[in-house]
Formats: sequence, structure tokens, C-alpha cells
Amino acid sequence: MYWYVLFVQTGQEYKVEQFLKKRLDTGIFVPFVPLQEILFKTNGTLKKERMPLFPGYVFIESEVTDLEFRKKISTLICDSRNIISILKYSDTEIAMREHERQVLLGLSNNNNCVELSSVFIEGDRIQIIGGPLKGMDSVIKKVNRHKRQVWIEIEFMGCKRLFRMGFEIVEKC
Repeated sequence: MYWYVLFVQTGQEYKVEQFLKKRLDTGIFVPFVPLQEILFKTNGTLKKERMPLFPGYVFIESEVTDLEFRKKISTLICDSRNIISILKYSDTEIAMREHERQVLLGLSNNNNCVELSSVFIEGDRIQIIGGPLKGMDSVIKKVNRHKRQVWIEIEFMGCKRLFRMGFEIVEKC
């Protein structure tokens, strides 16, 4: 199974996903937008919301080769103003590398959503005790306890990038 990534206009991810579902054979091509759960405060109450994990990107899962995928998707890129391009490593390699795909699969659930991690706060330290970030302390680069967010560094399409993830506080000491 391969994952291909399309660069799209930010904010148009769901629109592109629906466009692709209408125009592609969903038995062969499965478009999806990876999501993440984020906590935010509104009027003093915490609310949980799902947002794109990678704003500006739509993923397509398929078993077809790079060449077949490129042939099929090139006409759709021309037909949609919201699709900018296919992300690629080189002219011949456009499918996401397997180790990168495995990291994302490990973080997300069956619905391609990264759920909130549970943390225990002890003084200035946070300890992840549950959720997708458990055991990944080494990739955490920044913590914002007030917004309940951590920034993690993972490899995405050949480059190390920072991504924001949400967490919920289970207990403070």
C-alpha cells in the first residue's frame, strides 16, 4: 500500500477530498485528510475540535505505482483550482516513504485522526502517560501548557518538520 500526498490550497482540504472521491475509483484510490484533536478554551470552557494535521495537504492511499498514479492524477490537477501539485522526493519517487508512513500510522487511529495524549504534570516537567505520543518524549521540542499543545519534530516527505499536537492534563503535582 502506498500513500501519495497532494499539496492543496490551505482551508480547501475537505473540498479537495470530496472532489477526489467523486472523480476517482474509491476501490483503488482512497483520499483522506489526516486529522488531529486539539483542545481550546472558549468562554472559560475547554472544547475539543478536530483539525487537519497537515494544513494544505490531502493524502491518497492506493496500491498503484508512481507512474500509474501520476497519469491518473495529472488530469485532476488541471481540473481543480484547489490542487496545486503532487509532493515528491524526486522526479521518479512520489509515494511517501514507508518509514514516514509507519510513523503517521503509529500516531493515528483507524479514522486517520491523532487523538489527544494524556499527560501528568510534575513541576516543570510533563510526562506522557497515554495516547499516541506515549514513548515519544525524544521528538517533543516545545510545550505550551496553557494551550495544552506540544510541538513534535518528525520527518515528512524527506524533511524534518515541527507539528503541533494536543494533550489533556490528567493530574498535576
